[in-house]
Amino acid sequence: MNAFPKPVIDAMADRAMRLHHMLWHSARDSWAILTPEEREVYRDHGWEPPRQSLSAPDPVTGRRSIEFDNGSGEDFLFMHREMIGSVDEILAELDDPQHPRVEGWPTIPSPEDTEYPVPPPFVIPGDSGTTNAIGNAKTATAFDRIRAWESQFTNPAELRRLTLRRLGAGIEYGIHNQMHLRWSAEIPSYRPGQADFAVDPQWDDSSYNWLADTYSAHVNPIFWKLHGWVDARIDDWMAANELTGPVPWSFDPPWSGPAGHHHRHPVMRLALRAQPGNTEAEALRSHLSAMESTVEDLKQAGVSEPVRFAVLEDI
Repeated sequence: MNAFPKPVIDAMADRAMRLHHMLWHSARDSWAILTPEEREVYRDHGWEPPRQSLSAPDPVTGRRSIEFDNGSGEDFLFMHREMIGSVDEILAELDDPQHPRVEGWPTIPSPEDTEYPVPPPFVIPGDSGTTNAIGNAKTATAFDRIRAWESQFTNPAELRRLTLRRLGAGIEYGIHNQMHLRWSAEIPSYRPGQADFAVDPQWDDSSYNWLADTYSAHVNPIFWKLHGWVDARIDDWMAANELTGPVPWSFDPPWSGPAGHHHRHPVMRLALRAQPGNTEAEALRSHLSAMESTVEDLKQAGVSEPVRFAVLEDI
């Protein structure tokens, strides 16, 4: 497995890109469980998600449910398709024969796969919840579920039964989150989870590419293999429903961040194109400053990040 060219890796590891990816996931995952005061912090900084991805806990069971029908699933598919599109533009310019474009897995690797082996389970000090979730994701039982989900989401008859929003929501909190955990590997240290947005610059080095953290997952080459697989499901859905042309998103556009952050994912585009002194670098610094302010206010309000890549069973 070859890593992306250095300009792409450096852009993915840029602090602005890391903050954007973390805030996008955190806002929509946490919205239903935030206090009015905590929501106001996100709202004041332009990060109020138009569609939450998970419900509030059930008063009896305490479980949260996937929001299948509010359109958050389209937000998930759209935002990551924009990420892929931005990287593809740069790869085309670099003209690297080993990386002409983002190429997802044609089928999800089996436990016997030697090119993409599943890393062994490991312990995350002080985080038993994530430790257990990652351990469970690496089991044979988890792979059986992955194969069942893969069969469901590649079956034309199944895809004809699903709206695009239901497809995206089901993929996100099932097979997608499971793959993030399954291919996560042990590293020397881990950014604290749910710890009042611990984003010390020590975690900005490109070597921090842990797949189980929204602050770092997109720096890991496996991210693009699994998200390439996810993105191909949009095309399968279109074909199954005999649709051609642009994807018929329900929103114009779906949500990928604050206003102005939704045309070919400009934070990513700026990170990919920023050079000392150019206009892209200046614009990137402006976005970074705004997100640093957002994170600082979230810390002051005592807001924590959501559970990492939660896998839900109600799919």
